[in-house]
Formats: sequence, structure tokens, C-alpha cells
Amino acid sequence: MPRKPKEWPERNELVIGTVTRVNPFSAFIALEEYGNKEGMVHISEVAGKWVRDIREFVKVGKKVVAKVLSVNKEKGYINLSLKRVRKYDAEEKIREFKREQKAEKMLGILAKKLNISLDEAYEKVGFKLQEIFGEMFKGFQSSLTEQGYKFLIKEGIPKKYADLIRSVAEEQLKLKEFDIKGEVEIKCYKSDGVEIIKNILINAKKKYKIKIKYISAPKYRISLTTRDAKTGEKKLKEIMEEIVEKIKEANGEGSFRMVK
Repeated sequence: MPRKPKEWPERNELVIGTVTRVNPFSAFIALEEYGNKEGMVHISEVAGKWVRDIREFVKVGKKVVAKVLSVNKEKGYINLSLKRVRKYDAEEKIREFKREQKAEKMLGILAKKLNISLDEAYEKVGFKLQEIFGEMFKGFQSSLTEQGYKFLIKEGIPKKYADLIRSVAEEQLKLKEFDIKGEVEIKCYKSDGVEIIKNILINAKKKYKIKIKYISAPKYRISLTTRDAKTGEKKLKEIMEEIVEKIKEANGEGSFRMVK
């Protein structure tokens, strides 16, 4: 289960847990994010309608998302509500929990690479990622882009750990790729103009690993596959601008535009 540097939930926080006991007027939930500390849901906080039998709504072993109403650390009481949790918020909390489980698995792999315990890995990396991104998973995911990797280092993650975070993320995550497209229109009026255009495009293709598709003279489709859509769009514009500049240097003319 994902560890957190705090031991107790806060009022109004959404928590996830498993129902452990059900009494006629209450249910008890083990909070997985907080060392299985038990929280209690009174029958009046189970559903937004009259509840005749609490067991119709909560069963032992069921995983639920609850809202924290109050916390008494001295007495060890955590009062919860099920009826005050919106369906969308519950679904997002479950998704977040699953992401953190995945993130802890990745942190475990990182710990093995460093030959340290999982607790030490939390101290060195995990809690810092939670602090920066709100959750560890986003930290691992962000490291897959050059901008995100640099941001880790900027935020104080040592390069040694940033490299490992990215390495583990590349092994464990499949980041969505974006196909950024543009169109260039280039002309060259020299006798060998066709060859000049051909060479400019071939060199750009090799240099930037882009795809080029002939549409109809003088138009060509240029596409770039990237994991970072914003950076990719900027990069493609620079590539197309370079192609146009080179054709102008050869006494030709050209223009470019982005394509949705």
C-alpha cells in the first residue's frame, strides 16, 4: 500500500479502505493508506436515504471510499461518511490509489537497484515525489519527458536518482505518444530544383527522425512522433522553418503550417 509521511488522515479528506466489521448501527473500515487504522461509519452516514438494514449497503471485505468527518488522535477515533462521497470523486480516488500502488512497485524496483530498503527509498525519493507532484506516480510518469526529467532535477532530486526514476519508468510505463503533423510548401526554380528539394527533405528526415509524405507538388506532409505534445509541436515548427530557410538559400521559396 502507498505510504504517506503522515500517520492520520485530515478532516474532509477522501480515504480508501476495506470494511472489516459491520454492526447494526455502524461499520468499521481499515484505512489502507494509514497503516490499516480503523475508521467508523455511523448508520446515518451510510446512504443519502433511510437505511433499514446497514448490511444492504456495506459488507465485510468490500473496498470503499469514505470522507473523513473528524479525527481524535488521543482516543484513536476516525469518523467517516460514505454518503458524502460523490461517485466521480470515489472513482478518481480509486484510480489515484491504483496509481500509487503502481508507483510503489516502481519505487521497490528502484530500491533494489540502489540496494536499499523500500523505507529508505521513500525517504530518499518517494516522499519528495509526493511533495512535488502530489503523488509518486506523476513523478515517475513526468520523468519520461525531457522537460519533466529536468524539472525533477530543478526541484532538488539528485541526478543519480532522477536517472533511476526515468530508467524504471521506461521499463514499467507505456507513455502515450503523439503524432504531431505539419505541412510545408516548397519550390525551387533552378534546373536541378527537384534534386535540391529531395536532398533537403532527406537530410531533415535523417537529422530529426521525422516522417515525410509527398502530397502533391509543391506540398509535403511532415510528422513527428513524441511523448510530449507541447514540446513536439515547438520542435516540428523549428524543423519546418529550417526546411524553408534552406530552400530559400537555394533561391527557392517556401512556407509551412501546422495540421490538426
